[in-house]
Amino acid sequence: MTSEVKSGYHDRIGLWMIVAVMLLTTAVFFWTRSYYQHENTSLATHVDAQGQLHVLGITLGETTLKQAEFILQSKSDVALYLYPETHERAGRKLEAFFPAIADHTKVILLLDMGREALDQLEARATIPHLYPNSVARMNLAAKDRTALNQVIVRELTLIPNLTLSAENIKARFGTPDELKAMEGYDLYTYNHIGLKVRLNEDESPTLHFFNPTTIP
Repeated sequence: MTSEVKSGYHDRIGLWMIVAVMLLTTAVFFWTRSYYQHENTSLATHVDAQGQLHVLGITLGETTLKQAEFILQSKSDVALYLYPETHERAGRKLEAFFPAIADHTKVILLLDMGREALDQLEARATIPHLYPNSVARMNLAAKDRTALNQVIVRELTLIPNLTLSAENIKARFGTPDELKAMEGYDLYTYNHIGLKVRLNEDESPTLHFFNPTTIP
């Protein structure tokens, strides 16, 4: 076999390998996208007998960060955030951010960690980076990030890539236990579900899930 024939043969093999990889990648993408669109983003939730809320396949108060990343099929960006007293999330929070799962929905997980452990993380973290909204972010030390896989998810915030109206929210979750007109947004509270929905015409809606205080 001449060198020219061998070269052509190898080129064809290489081309077919590239095509196979592209087809496999496309198939996985569409399967994943379909899975989230038809299952997870249906926002099916329920509270179990222990009072734990199940949402997006995650059980609040039980699922670990590593398990959540597997369920959402995405790696998270974990950091320590310092929220000012005037912020609705005031305080120090350890959060895992998923910038976009398969359908471009954003997810934020609040991780359950005690005060002493947070003190240690903060001591080893970077200097706070202050955002315009007065929230400060501290990047974790590399060894701390790898040690967080078994930390439990306490709360979940969902920022869907779609427009939600008050009618949409009521149709899905029913009449809220409380509706407040806040400065710049409306806040719908569902205590029996463990859900607070923030609607603002100028911003994406946010759905904040937490374990309810009462068991149905």
